[in-house]
Amino acid sequence: MTEQTERASGARLRWYRLSAVLLSVAFAFVILEIIVRVSLAARPNDIEALRRFEHAKRTAGELKMIHFVRLSKNPRMIYEMVPHVNGTFHDAPLRTNSAGFADRERSVKKLPDTFRIAVIGDSIAFGWGVAPEDRYSDVLERFLNDTASTGTKYEVLNFGIPGYNTVMEAALLQERVLPYAPDLIVLGYCADNDTSLPNFIVKPRPLLTLTHSYLWDVLRSRSVKPARMALEGAVEYSDPSNIPPEYHFLIGWENASRAMRDIAETARQRRIPVIFLRDYYFLEPYREQTTATVEDIGAPADDLARQLGFIVVRPIEAMVQFLNKHKLHSFALSVAPRKGDAHPNPVRHALLARELYLALVNEKLLPDAERRKDQLTKDLARWEELLNAALAKSSIDEEYRMH
Repeated sequence: MTEQTERASGARLRWYRLSAVLLSVAFAFVILEIIVRVSLAARPNDIEALRRFEHAKRTAGELKMIHFVRLSKNPRMIYEMVPHVNGTFHDAPLRTNSAGFADRERSVKKLPDTFRIAVIGDSIAFGWGVAPEDRYSDVLERFLNDTASTGTKYEVLNFGIPGYNTVMEAALLQERVLPYAPDLIVLGYCADNDTSLPNFIVKPRPLLTLTHSYLWDVLRSRSVKPARMALEGAVEYSDPSNIPPEYHFLIGWENASRAMRDIAETARQRRIPVIFLRDYYFLEPYREQTTATVEDIGAPADDLARQLGFIVVRPIEAMVQFLNKHKLHSFALSVAPRKGDAHPNPVRHALLARELYLALVNEKLLPDAERRKDQLTKDLARWEELLNAALAKSSIDEEYRMH
């Protein structure tokens, strides 16, 4: 065999080996892609999951959102929570009452000398990732009753449902909240959430397509998060282009502002005051600039809320003061910032509860507001103790402590 023939034979051998490796990689990629698609088909992350997986509902143990939500008969609400759940969700206890709300059992009929506050909102009000007793609704209820000197009993009812936006909350108010005869409404507002829908209310994925690789989505992100989200409904926001046309009336600022006007009209007719509560998880820009110079995507909602006669509570200043006092980063007020979970931890819930209390007193919205105004200095000292206790209870990574 000549030297030239040997070189050609060696080149062919290297080419065969390279081809074999490439074919093996391609074959493995196709097999893994098929596995991912079979998994997606078995547990779809779209609106069909609610219809096709009613049998998957669970009321105990470790829970995912798909386990404890079901389709609602009201198309403007889309879904609701399952009653009598008693399990664990995102490392926190989850209990729902007979009405399907994450609250203790409440009588629809309001007893005499009872002042009822209805909290309406999304996963923040719901208490995502914290124990029920640490939510701002529960903290506020305990404080109101512990500091009451008259015969009034205070009830702060929690109607928060993960993923709800303003349009859904307006429908919830009419159908589920008003029968409880609230004396005051707290409307939680999250600028992103309240103009969108959760990521499982989307069109079914085209699993037979040849133009998209779901495995590549995972590899490209270098994270299992896309795969995990593909298998579990969550409250991250949907791309509007992927939302089915029949749900377009629920998204966008125009629809959210219309829903705010509906809530205002309902409250006006029944003479129910409304507090418009904002929450903030990234406050570093506000520490570096004045509040007026920081772009706030929720500002149009604040302006509309004021025009509608709502009492706007923006706890930015209080939160920044707390962070500066304790030398903490903004993420120290979230339940699991390392995992990208920016929901409030116990200390941020306590801050929201305190700011709500100050609004209730200063705006004279409580039956005993005058007496509470007189003892506000004493009450603020008690709030300081509660905040310190919440801070001690919150798990804060060292990297979020400023030295």
